[in-house]
Amino acid sequence: MLDKKRNLDENKVVTIIGPGTSVKGDLISKGTIRIEGTVNGRVDCEDTIVVHESGFVKADLIGGQVIISGTVEGNTFAHERIEATSQAKIVGDITAPRISIAEGVMFEGQCAMKPQGQMNIPKKDAAALAKVKAPAN
Repeated sequence: MLDKKRNLDENKVVTIIGPGTSVKGDLISKGTIRIEGTVNGRVDCEDTIVVHESGFVKADLIGGQVIISGTVEGNTFAHERIEATSQAKIVGDITAPRISIAEGVMFEGQCAMKPQGQMNIPKKDAAALAKVKAPAN
């Protein structure tokens, strides 16, 4: 997905799952996703996934970088870094080359710091990707 280092920008959000919004299914995005509501399904993002304090995710997260301030129940993979702020609640394994866990985080799972090429990221569902083709210009 990310063969070379990219400039990731958690402030350049292209998708917001707002408070009070619930999504069931896989989310696939090239740009930053901010989750303030609830997501049940895999989240696959080439840039940044931000789970806001009000966000609840029951899914695997796969992104360039992942910043967690809310609740995540599932495994989290980042090609560059994972950051868990003091409000985060994580139940699941986390894997990234760089990991930052603040004091006060509730974390239940395994932590692995591995270079990008050594991570065992679950493969994308080919059927789901076929449904999400970009429109022709």
